[in-house]
Amino acid sequence: MAWGFPIAMYLFLAGMGAGAFLTAVVAEMYNKVAFRPLIRAGLVLSGILVALGIPFLIADLGAGRTQPWRLILLFANPTSPMTWGVWVLTPFIPLGMVLGWLEVEFLNPPWRIVRWFRALVTRWRTRLLQAGTLLALSIAIYTGLLLGVVHGVPLWNTSILPMLFFVSALSTGLAACVVLSQITAVGMEHDGVHLAKSYFYVNQIHSALIVVETVFIFCWLFIVANGSVTAAQSVELLLTGKYSLFFWIGIGFFGVVDPLVIYIYEVVLGKPLKPYWVLISDSSVILGGLVLRYLVIAAAVPVILT
Repeated sequence: MAWGFPIAMYLFLAGMGAGAFLTAVVAEMYNKVAFRPLIRAGLVLSGILVALGIPFLIADLGAGRTQPWRLILLFANPTSPMTWGVWVLTPFIPLGMVLGWLEVEFLNPPWRIVRWFRALVTRWRTRLLQAGTLLALSIAIYTGLLLGVVHGVPLWNTSILPMLFFVSALSTGLAACVVLSQITAVGMEHDGVHLAKSYFYVNQIHSALIVVETVFIFCWLFIVANGSVTAAQSVELLLTGKYSLFFWIGIGFFGVVDPLVIYIYEVVLGKPLKPYWVLISDSSVILGGLVLRYLVIAAAVPVILT
């Protein structure tokens, strides 16, 4: 396929950034105090992660490297899913970065213009979160829709793929928030206490997301494998062929089994896990999400027209 690892990274980072923002919004709606570290992490990460994905997209677009002025054409094709993505990514990145900037104290020096801008953003924060939620939902769905509308690739051309990528975006975004909040909570007793209490409930929610994602993966592969000979070739590459090791270890173990076993152990134990177990489980989820995007791209076998 013409698309390779750069597009997989672009889809992965965009989805994870959108998922991180949605994690922050849901956490704030549920309990601003108990989930304060997650809220902070989600808002800080969202704009940065999505912005980091853009260079990978440009790297994959030959004209974007040699003739960057042609990138403006990405805004001008309303029938293209890639254009829809650009429309939602463009406002989301600065919006996410502004809300993230608000959460970082050392980036807010006591200058008059900074105080004025901070007060302005704070006043409009609720509206910005509402707008960002709509954009984040669109981005999380778009990462799968971009591939799902490609009729020439049976592995992609299914309505399940956008739903799979949406759930995976929520899962990896939540994991990224947990990892960052855990790292920044080191040495901060107040945040550490709240995290220890909140992780127990967060991990149960995350377990449900992983189970749902696993069901979507099974349904996606089952439907695609029974669709056509070309589609069956892609599934064979994933399950028993060239990419099977990546699939079973990257997605099967790191993306599903490892975090679920740790979360189930926490429920059986009846108390929050040690911080290092939290870092292991959620880092594993992030790795599994990246491998999923890469394999979806790499295992795509196009229909050959004769």
